[in-house]
Amino acid sequence: MRISAILSGSPLIAQSAQSVEQSQGVILMKTQHPRSSRPNKRALKVACTVSAAALMLGVSHAATVGFNFQVNYCSAASYAGAPVTAPAFGIDVTSWESLTQMDTGYGCSADYYTLNQVIDGTSSDVGLHPLPLGSLNITWSAYTANASGFGGYDRSPPHYTYGGNGHRPGEEEVYWGFLRDGVNFGPGSTGGDNNQPGYNIDIVGLKSLFPNSPYVVELIASGDSIAALTNAFVIDAGASITNSVSYPNIPTPGVNGDTAWPRGVGGGLSTVSAPVNGDHLIIAGNRAQHAGPDGDTPGFNNASTIAGFIITDKPVVTMPPQSVLAVPGDDVTLRAIAIGVPPLSLQWRKDGVAIPGATSATYALSKITNLLQGGSYDLLVTNLYGSTTSKVSVVTVDKLDMAPQPFVVDSKPSGIKVDGELFGTTRLLSSQDSVGTNRTGVLQFSSASRSQIEIPVDSPDLNTAEGTISFWMRSSGTNTTAGNEGAMLFDRRTGSGLVIVQHDDGSLFVQTAPKAVNEVSSSGTVSDGRWHHVAVTYDQSDGGLISIYIDGKPNNSNPNTGTWSWPATQEIEYGLSDDTYWRPYNGLLDDLRVYNRALTDAEVASIAASDALVDPTALALRLNFDAPAIAGVRVGWKSSDAVLQSSSIVTGPYTDVPDATSPFVIEAGAGNVFYRYTHIPVSIQSNPYDM
Repeated sequence: MRISAILSGSPLIAQSAQSVEQSQGVILMKTQHPRSSRPNKRALKVACTVSAAALMLGVSHAATVGFNFQVNYCSAASYAGAPVTAPAFGIDVTSWESLTQMDTGYGCSADYYTLNQVIDGTSSDVGLHPLPLGSLNITWSAYTANASGFGGYDRSPPHYTYGGNGHRPGEEEVYWGFLRDGVNFGPGSTGGDNNQPGYNIDIVGLKSLFPNSPYVVELIASGDSIAALTNAFVIDAGASITNSVSYPNIPTPGVNGDTAWPRGVGGGLSTVSAPVNGDHLIIAGNRAQHAGPDGDTPGFNNASTIAGFIITDKPVVTMPPQSVLAVPGDDVTLRAIAIGVPPLSLQWRKDGVAIPGATSATYALSKITNLLQGGSYDLLVTNLYGSTTSKVSVVTVDKLDMAPQPFVVDSKPSGIKVDGELFGTTRLLSSQDSVGTNRTGVLQFSSASRSQIEIPVDSPDLNTAEGTISFWMRSSGTNTTAGNEGAMLFDRRTGSGLVIVQHDDGSLFVQTAPKAVNEVSSSGTVSDGRWHHVAVTYDQSDGGLISIYIDGKPNNSNPNTGTWSWPATQEIEYGLSDDTYWRPYNGLLDDLRVYNRALTDAEVASIAASDALVDPTALALRLNFDAPAIAGVRVGWKSSDAVLQSSSIVTGPYTDVPDATSPFVIEAGAGNVFYRYTHIPVSIQSNPYDM
């Protein structure tokens, strides 16, 4: 049915929605820290009795330092290193110290390594930066290091991991290298089980960096053999005060399945320590434990690794709220983790303006009702030693968007009509070249406008194992400032399929996927500003030919070295490929045809001589431009679980549009059809995990 009217009113909102209360229980877990009676009171007393003059001095000397453990992957140099090269966990690059690489024990000797580094105001080695004040002597020990593939919020759920060593700048560089826990894997392990000491970190000189203030510590963990993370200890060695920090809310790793106990790539952020006011700090993980299932008791794996840590007195938002896409009816909770010496003052803002009453680590938008609730949200955090603002969380409220979409009508005499969608093209009434060849009703493609025709594959005749692609072209050459190689004329290829390309030298190039099956190029040039008829016949069988015809004459052919096929649902693209490797076409096209069989030499010559249809029953597609484009509409939305519905009456009833995905294109026609989309409201957390 063709459509003449569109309705983009409010989406249908269901009566019920998942409660946010259950998810808020998880949100609040991170604010619960273990308490020790006497040590914590002592630390708080120190913070509360500092004089006003000392506080002023403390602000001027406020500091934040992040420490990043690096791995020397001896047997694979490309996996070694990963110094921090972009802001990470709310800390600028110049405040990160990427420590000396520790060996993996793979391709080099394995040992319980102890490394030492002194960092001060002159440090400038690779990965190190000058401290704002003082000098730190840091010693760290572990039974080897390793690399993880944990990406945190830079990656997609459910497990937030990636393969290989393609870590991105920033937080993934911190997560990349980690100190092993001595229990899970490592050199000398048997079946993934090891019996070596865990990691230990010793730092001296902290009161030279924080002379007038206490500080807090947050740990960053990652690993390749994690199901959960056990607690760790932050110890004021001089005062013999121990803080226990935990990892209460890390994502569930994907289980490898190669051990009796669960294990996979994972990581996350610890709770923050109580304030510490000592010069000598020790960080150590609790002993890792794992075991396979025992009767009705499931297996477990409490790993104890570390990838880095942060020491600060001033506020740092180590986990900013992530951006959110919501649909009217949804509940949205924005969530952040902020650390710093307490008390911390929190203030959520929208578009830079403070939100009254929004002064906790979470901010709830209950039952999104309109687009105005969307915007840029951030969290301002302040304490006695400074202030900071989180990265912005963009809350987007989804809606139906509409834009004009012109179509060219499939003009073949019979069969399933497959109309083409026009993007950035211009119809010309006629075009005559220098030798007098004149064609009427042609389509102009501009490389600057990235012009394209996109054709959905709605007919089985477009998926045949033999066929012919035919068109007229006029071009003076490719635009070599765009893309990497020749201009795309015809593209229907992903992991399979075929492309026809106008090479920069004026020849035509046909290539299959897999590309090793067949590649064939023409002789001569079509980039001379003249009209040329082009036809490509194909046979997808092993040994079948791909043949190029120019101006009705055979030009070149080549047999397949194997079989190839069309990607069944992949659209046809003329003039521009979605693969930006190829240049956009610059020139004219006319009379685009696809036949469901290979035409003979005589039939191709007949088309070139007189535009004859030759075999109308074999014609699967014909787009010519004798008539102007017809009007249409492109309807788009962002939510992946929204359902497009239509009705002939604005008040309904509405029914689901079968197989409608965004963007959905609609040709104008007789009668009215109204559209809306539906969505079952859900509760969305910007940050479901601490990482």
